[in-house]
Amino acid sequence: MSTTHRHASPNYLGIATRDPGEYLAELDNIRWQKLQRQIRYVWGNEDYFRQRFIEAGVTSPDDIKTLDDFRRLPAFLDKVRHRDSQDASLARYGHPLGLHLTTAPENAIHLAATSGTTGTPTFYVFSRKDLDITYKVLGRMFQFAGIRPGDTTFHAFGLSLWLAGITYIQALEAYGARPVAVGAEGGVPKILRYIELTRPRVLFATPSMVNQLIERAPQELGKPVGALGIEIIYCSGEPGAGLPAFRQRVREHFGAQVFDATGGAWHNGTISCASEHYHGMHYLADDYCFRYDLVDPATKQPIEIRDGAVGEAIHTALEYEAAPSFRNATGDILRLHVGECPGCGHFGVRMEIIGRADDMLAIKGVKVYPAAIQNVVGQFQPKVSGELRIRLDAPPPRVEPPLQLAVEAGPDTPQAEWPALAKSIEQRIRELLTFRPVVTVLPFGSLPRSGQKTKLIEVVPKAA
Repeated sequence: MSTTHRHASPNYLGIATRDPGEYLAELDNIRWQKLQRQIRYVWGNEDYFRQRFIEAGVTSPDDIKTLDDFRRLPAFLDKVRHRDSQDASLARYGHPLGLHLTTAPENAIHLAATSGTTGTPTFYVFSRKDLDITYKVLGRMFQFAGIRPGDTTFHAFGLSLWLAGITYIQALEAYGARPVAVGAEGGVPKILRYIELTRPRVLFATPSMVNQLIERAPQELGKPVGALGIEIIYCSGEPGAGLPAFRQRVREHFGAQVFDATGGAWHNGTISCASEHYHGMHYLADDYCFRYDLVDPATKQPIEIRDGAVGEAIHTALEYEAAPSFRNATGDILRLHVGECPGCGHFGVRMEIIGRADDMLAIKGVKVYPAAIQNVVGQFQPKVSGELRIRLDAPPPRVEPPLQLAVEAGPDTPQAEWPALAKSIEQRIRELLTFRPVVTVLPFGSLPRSGQKTKLIEVVPKAA
């Protein structure tokens, strides 16, 4: 098994200081220089963005004189507005690229999309310039993970239009790697057979898919996954890759380093190091995207950007050409770290996604995110498998206590131990999250697996 490598900070920004306060101040200067151009660029979009400016009381780009002025602007985009913009452009112009499209439709040469599980998919639109910068940002992430040009990489994310699908395949090819694009749709047996055949050094997959490969390799191939020679596992798409128990499981079964990443959307790019202890994801795209413009989730007022800050992220791409993310309320709740990473030595901004504004649970005055519950349950591996479901009888945020939590037992945990295990999980959640759930332990394998994003919350209305 490879050991965690120390990173000399790639100096994409030309910032020499390693003082956190000075570093953030210089980042602000870089952001503001690019934002002044981007503000004028999106102002030219009369169908959407100019209207949002006017609603915010801005009559000219010159009204926004400082970065603080910009940060005080309300959100211009979110999931609902994005879909509404697409519907309106389809009706008005015959395309679903959105009223917020800021280039000619013929310049939109690449599309990616969300899964659309809650309704109409939302599209990410790329011009040639946008794609080139996307490949550059993803290339930084591949380099950070230790992927080399010429490496065979195996792609077990969902393909089709998903952002981590075709867009990632093209980025890997632009980087000089050799992706084997079977995709999650191929199913676990086919994925394992093709890994055995192509012998990739790198695996791209969700944590759910990684767990499935560990569980099923012995029966499908007659050998453990550790015999397949994978050295790097690059995870994205769902929470879980930062959990200590998951990272330890990957090291034990694959003998590989694991990286937790998000990236590709409007030049966003974050990736963890492979440290035994999780220290958040390193932000590698400060020159192209203001991803962690934090606001208070309740008041929507700006929060000081500093080490330890927690807030809802507003996302603005600094050079994006086609339908840019501009004052986009992502719904992600982030915790920031600024300085040198204890795990790998890289200096810069790190972030943890600790939840989503739209999946926060309110339990008798206690606010908690599903990812936090998942983190606590993960502490009990291998007694539990890591699979769980939060079962509600009405959509969040308000939860009528007690919260019902279904947790799957580990494969070697005897049923006689389940009652005590449930009580231990309940008590641990009470200690760390200040509410007590009712935990039901289920047999190993009873919760559905998916190579796509796993939904932690299940809403099952009470019978009438």
